[in-house]
Amino acid sequence: MTSTLFVKGKSPKISNGHKLLLAFFLWGSFLSFSQTTLWSENFSYSNGTTSGTATGPSASSWTTDRGGSLSVQNSELRARNLGGMGTWQVNAINITGYSFISFSMDTRVNDPNRMDDGQDYFIGEYRIDGGSWLQFENASGSNSDPLNSSYTVNIPTSGNSTLELRVRMYNNNNNEQYFIDNVTVEGVSGICNGEIDFEFYDGVPSGSTVDNIPTTGALGSGTYTSFDVNNLQNQEDPGDTDSFGIRYKGYLQIDTAGSHTFYTSSDDGSKLYIDGVQIVNNDGNHGNQERSGSVTLSVGLHDIMVLFFENGGSSNLAVQYQGPSISKQNIPFSKLYSNCGTTVNDLDGDGIDDTTDVDDDNDGILDTDECGGLGGSFVQTATNIRNFTNASNAEGAPGTTFAYNPISTYPGSSSILLLRFPEAIPVGTSVSVFVGADPAVTDTDMQLQRSDAAGNSNGWIANADNTAPGSIREVTFTVSGSALEYLRVEAYQVGARVYGASYAGAFDCTTMDTDGDGIPNYQDLDSDGDGIPDNVEAQTSTGYTAPSGTDANNNGLDDAYESGGIAYVDTDGDATPDFLDTDSDNDGANDTTEAALSLSGSDSDNDGLDNNMDTSTDYSDPGGTIDDPTTTSGGSLMLPDSDGDLGSGGDLDFRDDINNGNQPPSVTATGDQIFCPGNTISVVESISITDPDSSTLDAVFVQITSNYDNTGDLLSLTGSHPSIAATWSSSEGRLTLTGPATLAEFEAAINAVVFQTTATVASGDTRSFSIVLDEANYLASTGHYYEYVPALGITWTNARDAAALRTFYGLQGYLATISIQDESDLLGSQAPGAGWIGASDAALEGDWYWVTGPEAGTLFWRGNAGGTAFAYSFWNTGEPNQSGDEDYAHITAPGIGLPGSWNDLSNTGAASGDYQPKGYLVEYGGMPGDPAGPNLAATTTITVDPTAPTASAPAPLTVYCSDDIPAADVNIVTDEADNCDPSPTVTFISDASDGGSNPEIITRTYRITDASGNTFDVEQTITVDPFTIDTQPSDQNIIVGNNGSFSVSTTGIDTYQWQVSTDGGSNFVPLADGPDYSGTSTTNLTVNSPDLDKNGYIFRVLVSNSTASCTALTSNQATLNLKVGTVITNRKVTYRVNKN
Repeated sequence: MTSTLFVKGKSPKISNGHKLLLAFFLWGSFLSFSQTTLWSENFSYSNGTTSGTATGPSASSWTTDRGGSLSVQNSELRARNLGGMGTWQVNAINITGYSFISFSMDTRVNDPNRMDDGQDYFIGEYRIDGGSWLQFENASGSNSDPLNSSYTVNIPTSGNSTLELRVRMYNNNNNEQYFIDNVTVEGVSGICNGEIDFEFYDGVPSGSTVDNIPTTGALGSGTYTSFDVNNLQNQEDPGDTDSFGIRYKGYLQIDTAGSHTFYTSSDDGSKLYIDGVQIVNNDGNHGNQERSGSVTLSVGLHDIMVLFFENGGSSNLAVQYQGPSISKQNIPFSKLYSNCGTTVNDLDGDGIDDTTDVDDDNDGILDTDECGGLGGSFVQTATNIRNFTNASNAEGAPGTTFAYNPISTYPGSSSILLLRFPEAIPVGTSVSVFVGADPAVTDTDMQLQRSDAAGNSNGWIANADNTAPGSIREVTFTVSGSALEYLRVEAYQVGARVYGASYAGAFDCTTMDTDGDGIPNYQDLDSDGDGIPDNVEAQTSTGYTAPSGTDANNNGLDDAYESGGIAYVDTDGDATPDFLDTDSDNDGANDTTEAALSLSGSDSDNDGLDNNMDTSTDYSDPGGTIDDPTTTSGGSLMLPDSDGDLGSGGDLDFRDDINNGNQPPSVTATGDQIFCPGNTISVVESISITDPDSSTLDAVFVQITSNYDNTGDLLSLTGSHPSIAATWSSSEGRLTLTGPATLAEFEAAINAVVFQTTATVASGDTRSFSIVLDEANYLASTGHYYEYVPALGITWTNARDAAALRTFYGLQGYLATISIQDESDLLGSQAPGAGWIGASDAALEGDWYWVTGPEAGTLFWRGNAGGTAFAYSFWNTGEPNQSGDEDYAHITAPGIGLPGSWNDLSNTGAASGDYQPKGYLVEYGGMPGDPAGPNLAATTTITVDPTAPTASAPAPLTVYCSDDIPAADVNIVTDEADNCDPSPTVTFISDASDGGSNPEIITRTYRITDASGNTFDVEQTITVDPFTIDTQPSDQNIIVGNNGSFSVSTTGIDTYQWQVSTDGGSNFVPLADGPDYSGTSTTNLTVNSPDLDKNGYIFRVLVSNSTASCTALTSNQATLNLKVGTVITNRKVTYRVNKN
């Protein structure tokens, strides 16, 4: 006979399958029972077999009555062409001593299309102790009346002796076939049906909460057959009706898997737990009221606990449920079981049963912290986005408190509450959101939406419309598409309430097994399996407190750790406590190695602690061989502190990210270069990494530490580097190279990191790069290291204290102080949200001092906005403004005013939004007693090309008039060149005249500009030298018959056109060479032997240059005057007689 003892399973782990077998999940070992397979048949017989005997401690035989038509075929029982009723009959199975029986079988038909409704049938039946047969199925197996693929039947059987099974079947065709297989009967002992265990305590629990109902000293205990608290009170403490508490414990039988809703109506307080998880919270002093909660349950038995207290006045308790095929009703006691008075479990032997023991394994850490309560499968933070009040009420395990929007007056828009879970919930996980409506409203509509950290809607998930007033409603959905971290609840009417949310696995003690050794954390003395006991690893190295061995209040927690258990340490701040973290300091070396432990790999007493570290065969010594890790007192094992800095800001090696056993690496680099815009450039020209005790690194960080422009600057890794992954953070300007990889591989990768930018840069601009071999960022101008630590909602004082606890290779941390622009640029780029820095005016209002680090006590500002600066400051516009006791400085969130600027806030900051603290900035370096800083960083700087381009001046140009000055043409510059820019730009700048007229000198300027903004000017000289008439024509007086001549002298002229006016100068016509005129297109015009009729003709000439477009010049006018001479004719000879 095989049996399984189930003890303290604090949460269900439900498996799905076609065949639902009975599963048991117990919360607390106040109940224990055995589950046994009594009878099992899989028909592994030869074909044609008509009878057989099952296996198991209650094995009995079975028979059939239709010969080969109802017989074994291929390891199944087949009924084919029976031609009459055939019966498969199981003889009586002995179930004596079992309180609960479950039987199951698989069934099928050959072809549902062949089965005839109303004629064929399959009737499954069972009976107890020879009583009446009870049907569990009656179907034909057709498509319209199908068989299930499997059946499971649960039967309370306390006091019964036998179980019989039979299946009656009918079909009449070879194609009509029924099959039966895998028939199993299982029995459960150690529980009693129809009752529940109780503990009755006299008096009101402290604080008027059921959580404080005592765990020892009950006035009475035993079993009871109802939740009638008044009758039970009269039984246990007659006459005293006003103050008492009751703890009910037992098992609940679930017959159909699915979501079940539980209710308690009570006066006064009550709570209901299923499998150790609080489902209903109806706690506190109040009149009768109902509260509810839902949970998905598998078929079988589940532990149930109901807590109740009465504090005067009337008293009552009703416990109800509803679920698949169950209408809302009181939980029938036919579905409840007690423990029948069996012995409770006490894992650590402290005399406190595990049900009430808050620390089952005696390690000083509360079970809730070891079972998943550290992060919790609930809402971690709830933030009001719009119109919600008391947002934090929706955080943690959903209870009776709630966030709510206005009740009576619509706020003018929908109301939005942002819920954030402690992790990105994986796809396929079931999530439950608990909402409600105020009793004063009719109903309210809500919608569940995906969201981001800013509260933006990223798509619909589910509706919660028509939520009834006064109700608590569970809305369940399954995560699909991608993991879910942020959930947005949007309410469209007044009166909306949000109680919180949870997802599968909440406080699942049975499956929370960090080291995978099969022992749940709450029963494991070394939950992460690193050899350091949880009791030691959860405490600080220098603050170890040994257990006292006493437990005055009998709650299972040693008095040395009251109240609340050990406040566990998380050295590396990764949200995983050291006792669950195998690399507590996140330095890449596991804790076992750094603690110099030699483990056997065996755990003989199954308490989770390796044999070499264990001193007992039970849970009596949770510190094992170590206890106080800093001393060998009492023979304990002292853990190493290689660099001896435990008392000076350091820690033991497994918590110290620098120690003599792990010397820091060192890096040097060259690479101050000229940068050509538009190109890529390597951030280094050479790089060398050395490490005296390691050939590998986990990560290298390359950051733009000065003049970073997040609108266009980019660092990227080029080439193939199989061992290294690159991640770019645009908010920080940092490229993370993640290994692990060899030093040589990291050197090759750093050599392949290039910078480029699409941002506007100018000649002489610089970018500085730091190459850092650790998480912190390095600034060459200060020689200090810096890191941003995310911590949503942290106060300034807590951030100051947390920063002071951080070290970096021996350098003491402090809230950053910003004294130069470089620091401001770096830290402003690092902070993705409001980040605390080390400035305050709390000591004297308006006097802002640096109050942390080596600059503590330095006054840098006095007054509000517009005040007096005594040192570097970078307040945002209008800040500081002392708006409500704002005495502490932080770097503003991105998008709020000047990037990286400062603002003043109260110690807590805002509860949500841009002024909610998102973390703090830590600086390392400059503190008294600091060792020489590690050479973990190298810096290089690139300078935007400062060299001007070159070009030749265009050839000079002479023109005769302004009309002939050519338009500016950049193409006249033909040999522009630049050391960086292959195509520098040529632009026309100006024409400058000297103001002259004959000639006029014009200086034309062209500018050549490269991509860096460097410029070079070239000049072209343009001379305007106009053509002229130097000597004008003059009047001519001639004797008729003689030639007349007119002439001009000119400069710059090559074209002449003489004209004549015969009307006294009113009109001129051009002349052409002929009998009357010659030289009409030259400087000299000849009038050939003019007659007297040309007397008084007026002549002029038009002159121009054929190469110019200038207007022709017109000469002065000149007149031709003709005279006639006196003559005498004698004997046919004519004589001219001169005057006188």
